[in-house]
Amino acid sequence: MSDITEFTLAPAPTGLERLEQAIRRLEARHGFQRCRAAGDLPAAGPALLLLTGDPQRFPEVLDAAVILPEALQGQTPAPRCLVADPDASALMAPAWGAPRVPAVVFLRDGQYLGCLSGIRDWSEYQAEVRHLLHGPVQPRPISIPVIRQGACA
Repeated sequence: MSDITEFTLAPAPTGLERLEQAIRRLEARHGFQRCRAAGDLPAAGPALLLLTGDPQRFPEVLDAAVILPEALQGQTPAPRCLVADPDASALMAPAWGAPRVPAVVFLRDGQYLGCLSGIRDWSEYQAEVRHLLHGPVQPRPISIPVIRQGACA
């Protein structure tokens, strides 16, 4: 009789699988809704949209999924919260002036209030969320597409 125990190691979840788990947690625990296109954004009341990306390239995305709900606690009126997967985020980010992900786009009555990109010190992040949720309407960023040409000779 052998005292050796055999273990089978399962592969670790990929970054995208971990992000999908984080998005499902945002939906189940914090009432976030998936946003697949700009047309899914609410036209009335305060709202925010969390833009994500592949955590392998942008590790802060997973942090944002944890920190953002905490920063929103006690906000009145409570904003409608949406989250976009990496594919939808890549399509929507330029239209909202998000230079990188994670980014949170803030809206009120369909009007642009601002965008918070990246993760910051907790107190700074929390203050910026509060400021953007209650701040004035801002001009919506203008997206200028860049056409990449061949290298100069």
